[in-house]
Amino acid sequence: MRIITVLVFLGMSVFLWTTAQPSQAHSLIYPPRAMTAANVRGLWGPPVSTRGPIGIRHYREWVYPHFTVVLERGRVIHTIETHPLHLPVPNRIPSPLRPGG
Repeated sequence: MRIITVLVFLGMSVFLWTTAQPSQAHSLIYPPRAMTAANVRGLWGPPVSTRGPIGIRHYREWVYPHFTVVLERGRVIHTIETHPLHLPVPNRIPSPLRPGG
């Protein structure tokens, strides 16, 4: 992974931005922008679930176990990484509130 650092001098102020650039191997973990729907299905298989068409532009969502792909006109416009929600398990189940006491 490459790190790019940019210095910007504005008057007496100095701003420092550091961004990480993914390597080429990392970019193949998720479908890149503009990839066709046929290529997504060929590389990652059929989605777990689908949704769409949505809205005027007829967006479609393909849900995979670790990411969701948003398609428009058969091309990827967004890939959203999803994480499972891990909530703490309570050590006891609270009793319901009783009226008057």
